[in-house]
Amino acid sequence: MEKNGALDLFERAGWKEYFKSSRSVLLVIDPQNDVLDEKGFLNFWQVWKHARENGSIENIKKIVAACRKSGVPVIWGKQYRLEKGRDLFPGTWDGDSLTLIRTLIPNGFLQNTWETDIYEGLADCVDEKDILIGKHGSSMFEGTALEKYLRNIGARTILITGFLTDFCIEATVRSACDKGYLAVTVSDGCATQNEELHQDSLQRMRRMIGPVIDTAGVLDLLDKSSAPPLPSVQRSFSVEEIGKKMAEGFSLNDIVDWRLYLHKEATALLVIDPQNSVLHEKGSFASTGTWKKAKETGAVGKIESLVKACRASGIPVFWTKHSRLPGGKDIFPGTFDGRLMEEVHRDAPGVLLGDGWDTGFFDDIEPLIRGEDMIIEKASWSAFESTPLQRYLNHLGITGIIVCGFLSDFCVEATVRNASDRGYFSIIVSDACSTATEKDHALALARFDRLIGPVLDTKSIVEFLK
Repeated sequence: MEKNGALDLFERAGWKEYFKSSRSVLLVIDPQNDVLDEKGFLNFWQVWKHARENGSIENIKKIVAACRKSGVPVIWGKQYRLEKGRDLFPGTWDGDSLTLIRTLIPNGFLQNTWETDIYEGLADCVDEKDILIGKHGSSMFEGTALEKYLRNIGARTILITGFLTDFCIEATVRSACDKGYLAVTVSDGCATQNEELHQDSLQRMRRMIGPVIDTAGVLDLLDKSSAPPLPSVQRSFSVEEIGKKMAEGFSLNDIVDWRLYLHKEATALLVIDPQNSVLHEKGSFASTGTWKKAKETGAVGKIESLVKACRASGIPVFWTKHSRLPGGKDIFPGTFDGRLMEEVHRDAPGVLLGDGWDTGFFDDIEPLIRGEDMIIEKASWSAFESTPLQRYLNHLGITGIIVCGFLSDFCVEATVRNASDRGYFSIIVSDACSTATEKDHALALARFDRLIGPVLDTKSIVEFLK
């Protein structure tokens, strides 16, 4: 804690109350033989020694038991690389540095070896219902499905234990913070090379990244936690029915009762790119006829109905704008992207350039936007790529999204595909989207409906929200 508690932000913000009312998970990071057994390949770091000195292994056992009693899911992480060095790509820094490490530690970090197995002192704590995640980097989030699991569970807070405090633990806590989760590090449920490095890392985290608490404090929190139970939906279909439907032409709408999965308190409305470029007859995409098709279908009017219904239900509204930086600063000469945009601008000068009329919201859309709404600027088809959208959704505890906007087969489709891969339950509003032709629109909806998410009309959504 800083002098006078000036930077004890988490305590002042009441993180413990937030933790007790939020759904949580426990992460146990890299509790494996190579670091925890004194005969492990990484025994020279003496993590095993520090772990025994601060009792972190026994404390993890206590926390796992308390989490099971409280219904908090447990996720285990294992650090490994592929067998036979299949991911040691010659000529890359990653490949060559690992090759160098292997000259000193021939089987270090190799998959399916005793080295990367869970340490026997903790192996008995692993339950068949637990999730086990293999990772190749420091953070548990990078290159893994962790965040998808967290979203499916509905987790907003994470208890973090494991090894090493100043490497994989700290990297994971930093990632969690950046992604909008509250990550709580258990001080005596972690260890590293020595106490000094351990305390230095804890101090960095508690300053502005995430709160730090000891095992006794965790057990007390779990005992008083009032977190909601895990999601549970009684399936409204059978495996036999699915087989029949697949033979007839598989459709999610035919077998899934979407009402069971859309929860108002965890839902957001996402309106994709309702801007002049596609909706105005003088927009840069005017020649494709997108504005004409949107007018014919009344998609903008349907969006208005959705927005009003969502506001009445307390559902947050997100708007996206597809644009590049003003003046084309991000259209770098010599790159393929730069060359491609040069060709695009030959046909449509200034298309998608930021801070211009073309990328501004369409006149009929402007009155629908309120100050509390979130506007996401994007330079890609998907609203998730290189934007803070997912972080904002995490902060709000959103697990389901209602998606509408333009164009059905480009930015809407890219966003919904990404949302599905990230674990969001996504509903596409058929008549509140449009694209250049009716055929392209219908094909996009058919793709959604098969395996990505239910396709519904505006009336169905509005009636459900009422």
